[in-house]
Amino acid sequence: MNFLNLFIFFLFFGSFSKLTDALSIDRFEQINSTVNIYGSGFGNDPNVIYFYIGTQYYTSNKIKIDVIDSQVSFQIFTVGVYNGMLKVVLNSDTFEYGNIQLTPTILTVTPPNGGIPTGYTSNVIIYGAQFDATQSKGEIYMNDNNITSNCNVSSTFVNYPISYQCEIPPGFGIIVIRVKVGDMFSNNITLWYRKPSIEVVGQALYLSNELVEISGNEFQNGTFDKTIVTFDGVQVEISSSTARSIFIKHNNTIIPKDRTKGFKVVVTVAGIIASVPNLDYDYFNYFTYNYVINKSVNGTYILDLAHPNWNYTDFILNNITVKSYCQVTRYPLLNIDINTIARLICDFPPSIKSGSAYFTDGYSTLNIDVFLTPYVSIPSTQQINDWPLNGGEISFYGKHFDKTMFNGSSNNLVINYNGNTFTNYNLINNTFMTFNIPPGNGTNNLLYISSVVNSSQPPFNITFVVPEIIIDSIVQINQSLLIKGSNLIITSSMIITLSGIDITSYCNNNVSDIICGPTLPIGVKSGQLLIESNGYKSATYILYLTPVITSIYPNLFDTTSNETLTINGVYFESIDPISQNSNNLQILIDDTVVTSVFINSTSITTTILPGVGSNHQIKVSINQTRFSNNDTFSYYQPIILDFKQTNNQFEIKGNYLGINSEDNKVYYNNIQIESKVSSLNNLEFTLLDSFSNGEVYVQVGNQKSNIYSTFLTPIINSISKKPYVDGSSVITVYGNYFSNLNYQTKQSTPTTFEFILDNNPSNSILLPCNYIDTISYSCEFTTKGYGNAILSATKTDSSNTYISNSFNLSYQEPKVIQSTSLFYKVAGLINITVESYSADSLQVFVSNSECTNAIALINKQIQCNYQADIPPNSDGKSLNITVISNSMVGINEVFYYNTRHECPNNCSNHGICNLVNGQCKCSNEWQSNDCSQEKQPPLPEPSVDNNGETTLDGGNNINFTVSITYLRETDLNGKTVKVLSLKDIKWNNQSQISKTQSYFNGTFDNESVQVELDVTFFKDEENFDFAGDTILIPSNSMKYIILISNWNFTSPLNNLQVIYNSQTTAFYDNGCEIIQANSSSNLDEESKVTESVTWFQLVSGNSAMDAKFSRRMFVDDRVRMASVSILDSNDSLYNLTNQSNSNESYKKLIAITTPYFRSNVKLDPSFSSLLQPSSTSECENKNKWKIPVIAVLCSVGGTTIAAITATMLYKSYKNKKINSDFASKLKNANKK
Repeated sequence: MNFLNLFIFFLFFGSFSKLTDALSIDRFEQINSTVNIYGSGFGNDPNVIYFYIGTQYYTSNKIKIDVIDSQVSFQIFTVGVYNGMLKVVLNSDTFEYGNIQLTPTILTVTPPNGGIPTGYTSNVIIYGAQFDATQSKGEIYMNDNNITSNCNVSSTFVNYPISYQCEIPPGFGIIVIRVKVGDMFSNNITLWYRKPSIEVVGQALYLSNELVEISGNEFQNGTFDKTIVTFDGVQVEISSSTARSIFIKHNNTIIPKDRTKGFKVVVTVAGIIASVPNLDYDYFNYFTYNYVINKSVNGTYILDLAHPNWNYTDFILNNITVKSYCQVTRYPLLNIDINTIARLICDFPPSIKSGSAYFTDGYSTLNIDVFLTPYVSIPSTQQINDWPLNGGEISFYGKHFDKTMFNGSSNNLVINYNGNTFTNYNLINNTFMTFNIPPGNGTNNLLYISSVVNSSQPPFNITFVVPEIIIDSIVQINQSLLIKGSNLIITSSMIITLSGIDITSYCNNNVSDIICGPTLPIGVKSGQLLIESNGYKSATYILYLTPVITSIYPNLFDTTSNETLTINGVYFESIDPISQNSNNLQILIDDTVVTSVFINSTSITTTILPGVGSNHQIKVSINQTRFSNNDTFSYYQPIILDFKQTNNQFEIKGNYLGINSEDNKVYYNNIQIESKVSSLNNLEFTLLDSFSNGEVYVQVGNQKSNIYSTFLTPIINSISKKPYVDGSSVITVYGNYFSNLNYQTKQSTPTTFEFILDNNPSNSILLPCNYIDTISYSCEFTTKGYGNAILSATKTDSSNTYISNSFNLSYQEPKVIQSTSLFYKVAGLINITVESYSADSLQVFVSNSECTNAIALINKQIQCNYQADIPPNSDGKSLNITVISNSMVGINEVFYYNTRHECPNNCSNHGICNLVNGQCKCSNEWQSNDCSQEKQPPLPEPSVDNNGETTLDGGNNINFTVSITYLRETDLNGKTVKVLSLKDIKWNNQSQISKTQSYFNGTFDNESVQVELDVTFFKDEENFDFAGDTILIPSNSMKYIILISNWNFTSPLNNLQVIYNSQTTAFYDNGCEIIQANSSSNLDEESKVTESVTWFQLVSGNSAMDAKFSRRMFVDDRVRMASVSILDSNDSLYNLTNQSNSNESYKKLIAITTPYFRSNVKLDPSFSSLLQPSSTSECENKNKWKIPVIAVLCSVGGTTIAAITATMLYKSYKNKKINSDFASKLKNANKK
């Protein structure tokens, strides 16, 4: 075969091989963390082949080719490997085997220290790999029980778990842990519960019924079903078991096999024998006696026993049972069981002597010797003072004064005095003896009684009489001490010390006392004061020194910041030198404890907080019982630096003001003003509108600041009305700080007002103004103009001027008040009452029809020619009249067409009928509604009382009264919503303006409504044009102007009724007959016609009162048709009226109903009385009667008067007419 053929062979063979050994995976296997892959086409170069499990891939540094081309192995990662697609990539070839599932592997399990406890739940940490290969939580098994619910993931890698923390329940023995993920179980891990162990076994007393405690670890907790305990191989009954203790019900009559060691104890828990630390410890003593102490102490006998088994033991002394004289207690200082070691305290009677004794419980016996020492109960104290120098007999009472013991042997009873033994005592019995103390002197002469055993009772100290220094009291005066007492004469041998420091050189006699001072040596502190002198008994006195303040620094402080105060002095004792306990050392400021810092016994500091005032008391206290002298400090006096005004808000800037608003009291012109702190050392407040220039100061605590002169800039808030374009207006300017007097200097501070028209900005016009009060000026606007203007005020105080804000105002646009009427489609001239217009620039429209040839007349009227071609409004409302002057537009609903009304009886041919209102104008000789009566001399003038009620004299003791009695709101169905009685009104103003004029202004509690009455008497007849309706006011009439403002309607669909009560005498006897009062009107009272009542008559006896009502009213400045009705006798208001009036009166209630209004309505009734001619009948000739006719004319007016003040009403009275300054701006009455 040549080379070419050989090359072709290998090329063909390689291609064939590649086709037959394609890359593939046949199977895989996992052995712990090793994965073996079996397949083909793997080659032999690990650098060009990759294996993937899910997203995890393995490269050459992990891959091992076990068999060329067909077997590969690699170690999978312990974390980050999840179930997923197994595939292989070789160069550009890829083979996907499919999704595989990995077996989880437990690497380690970490139990608690010392193993898993048996008696309580514990936690283990399970670490491993492939715990969550399916991305779902694995399952944990313990001894093949699923405990997954008790496990939580404790750590993760890329959101997959790599360890679990599991709760292991109490138990015993072996635990096998494994993890299951999907269908795959991990390897097993074996753990063990802790083995039980015995630490201590309690004693089992013979004949005792007490439980035996076995202390140890890892016992059953709460149950003992798996626990077995044996004593000497015999199983005993278990009473209870905890993790640390087992309590045994032992048969205590049983004796251990080996008495020297006790019982052998074996504990088995769940088949596991408990370990014992010491091999001999599984034995424990059963019963022994062992005394530790045997002594007589202060009349009692003390015996300490080990394992006394006291309840079953008897105590025999000198062949006598003495157990009843003994009490058994726990051994002192050891918290151990009384049956382990006990202390017996026996109080034997005097009859018991020293001797032999033993303990026995029938099982064992303990022999002891008991030695009882003499005990003295009287004298009860070991210190015996003031014994005579020549000695004397002393008596001793007690017990166990025995010369012999129980067996007859000597007890060696002697008295020891100053180291010498004496037997020359007189023994009366074993409880009483006497002894003569030899002569002697001084102190520390010791005496005690002893026997075979020395007494444990302390010796008696015999002190012979010596003169002594006596200290009765010590008084501290600042740093000096005054010592009072006896034998206080200072000699060269006297030494005075205080707390161990010699102060003798600082002390001198003052008569019989000692004074030490004025200061004491450095280092002196509270303690024992000792005075010693040769030949005298020294004196001691426990002296607690009172702290003394010598100075403080500083003594002035800022009101706004914390500062440190240092107190210097002496005896600032933070530690009690006597008891060494801590003292409660405090600083009190104004008797309040503050925080302090102790530096040393002569210096303390404290922080002075922000505050105010002067002469604050400061003192030092020790334990709230010892108080120093007082010192004082103050805060700096407040200072005002600046005073600023922003409108009616004011600000004081200063120094040393209080940081709390309540600390600062601002006084403006000596009037306290409420203020608040706006920032540090800044106060802000509001001044009343009426305040003047003057002065201000601040009271901070008890300190007053400097007085600061103030100048207030005036503020214009409002004006009473817009000025009229004709320059005829007098307006009131309202504002703040218009006062014309400086409070401080008492000098005048006038204010001037000027305005600038927008259409003439270069011309400043000064207004003539008059001061009214501190908040208002009256100014005359005499300049004709129109459009907008700016008003300002300038206040002058000495050489200072202050200019107010710029107040924007505008001239009043034409104000249409009312209009005369025409018949529909009957053209003619109409007169329109208008305020604020210019005569040389007029244009008038009725609705949208121009009223031509408009000219200005006198009395603020405009006359024009109207074609009467606009139909009346279908809703009964008046037509709009528009007046245009200098491009200023005024519009109001005031025009009604006339309707024809016939006069009663055609005026009896004695007068002229006004077909517009149906009223007669009688000729001079005639009177009454229908001109049917001859004119009679007038009756007396009507009178008005303090409540606005009118009374008319009808002659023959008959009077008629007319008054407003109620205001009633009704809904659309006529149902009453609210009623106010005029009996409840409070007249805030009752003024007699003149002989013919009165004014009333009143309100109701808890109601917004306001009622104003203007009552004027008209002596002569006058025609009055009201809302375009001409009304004749008869002579001798009383006319009311009634203004009702601010009624708070519950619904805009409701109405308001103004109720009049007309009242007279119910029955009248004219000498011939008794006549009952009656009434009539232009409508039948039983009629259902809804037409308004135009006249009403009330008759009593031979007298009558007539009332007439206008057909129009003003509602919110608009002309509306009136609605007048006589209330039905069943109306509930009659019952209310009858309750307050006599049943002998006849009354009728008349309601004027107004529609809803926003501001006000105005009523204008007039009352007149006339004398009618007498009749010619015989009875009437005998008793001539007079019939006064009272004509009542009523009208209601509108909203423009809502803001008009009582002052403006007062001016209208002076003109005796309806003045335009009254809010309704009604036309002056036209006299015809």
